Amino acid sequence: MTAGLQYDVVVIGGGPVGCAVALAMKNIGLSTAVLETQPKQSKISDGRTLALSWNSYLILNRLNAWLHDEERFPIRSIHISDRGSFGQSVVSASDAKLTELGFVVRFKDLLPRLRNELTNQNIKTFFESTATSIEKFEDHSKIALDMNGASTTITARLIVMADGGQSLNIAGLKHKKSIDYGHDAIVGIITSDTKPHDVAYERFTSAGPIALLPRGNEFAFVWSVKATETKQLLSQSDEKFLGQFQDAFGDRCGRFTSIREKRAYGLATRIAEQPTRGGIVIVGNASQALHPIAAQGLNLGFRDAWDLAEVCRHAHIDNLISNKTVSAFRKKRRWDRLQTTLFSAGLNHLFSNKASGIRGARGLGLLALDLIPLAKKILIRQLIFGPKL
Repeated sequence: MTAGLQYDVVVIGGGPVGCAVALAMKNIGLSTAVLETQPKQSKISDGRTLALSWNSYLILNRLNAWLHDEERFPIRSIHISDRGSFGQSVVSASDAKLTELGFVVRFKDLLPRLRNELTNQNIKTFFESTATSIEKFEDHSKIALDMNGASTTITARLIVMADGGQSLNIAGLKHKKSIDYGHDAIVGIITSDTKPHDVAYERFTSAGPIALLPRGNEFAFVWSVKATETKQLLSQSDEKFLGQFQDAFGDRCGRFTSIREKRAYGLATRIAEQPTRGGIVIVGNASQALHPIAAQGLNLGFRDAWDLAEVCRHAHIDNLISNKTVSAFRKKRRWDRLQTTLFSAGLNHLFSNKASGIRGARGLGLLALDLIPLAKKILIRQLIFGPKL
C-alpha cells in the first residue's frame, strides 16, 4: 500500500455492519475503504447464529448482499411465553402484513456474502491492518496504520468506527460505564422430536430467558443464565445438559434429543459516551452493545449503516467531515438507539424479576398483546423496524 491513499470514507472494522456501511457509501457514489485487523480467510469458523429482522433483509437486499435460499431460514411467527404464568402471545408475520418477520442466518454465511459484495463493488479491504492513531485536519483525517508490521497512512473525509469499540481510544472516545448483568449467554444448536418449521420461541423461565430460533431441522438456542452457573452447565455431559434445558424450557417444543456447539459469552450493555465527533461516527456494537434478549443488536447496526448513508447522500462531499454532517447523523439515530437500548434492557429486567406481583403483571401484559391490536402493532414495529416506520 502506498502512503497517502485518499478516500471519502474509511470504515474501521470489517464485520457485517462495517461491510454494510461500506456498501451503502459506495451506493451513493463515495469512495470507500475498509480496515480489518484479522487476516483474510477463505472460510469463516465463527459458529454464531443471527436473527435478522425484515427491515435488515430490506437493507441487505438493497445492497445486493442478501443470502441465498439455502443460507436463510424464515421466521413467520414468534411464540412468547412466561413459564409458570398464564400469559402468552403469538406474533405473526400476517399481523404486520408481511410474509416473514425475519430470518435466521449463520454468521459464517453472512460475512462472506457481504465481503464478496465488497469485492464485486471494487471496495478495497485492507486485512491485517490496525489503526494506531488519527490526526484531524480541517477537511480530512489522517489514519496511521500498522499493516502486519509495516507502517503507512491513509486519509479520509469521514471515519466510521464499526469494530465493536476496539479503536475508540485512538479517537479520544470511550464507552460509558457498562451495565454488567451478571449473566452469560449459553448458545448452541439443539434438536427436538418436533420439527422446528418457521416458529421462533422466546420463553421466560425461572432459570433464565431462553430463545429458540428455527434453523432447518434444528434450533439455535440462546439461554441467559447466572454467570456463576455457566462453568458447571458447560462442563457437564450433553445428556445432563439436555435434561436441565428441558426442565427449564418445558415441553412446548417436544423432547430435546441432541445438542452440539455449546459455548458461552458474557452479557452487558455498553453505550458510547459520544456516538459522533467531528469527522468520526460510531456504528453498531462500537456505539451500543445490547442484551440479546430481543435480538436487536445487529439489526440496530444495519439501521445505523443505512441512515448514515442517507445523511451523507444529502451532504456535499466537502462537508462529510463537518460537525453539521455528524450532528445530523446523531440526531437521526438518537431516538432509535435510545428506545431500542431501553427496550432490550427493560425486557431483560422485567422478565428476570421473580417477584410474584411482577410475574402477574407480565402475564397480563402478554395476554394484552393478543387482545389489544395496538399493543401488538407497537411490539412488531419495534422488533422489525425500530421505533419508527
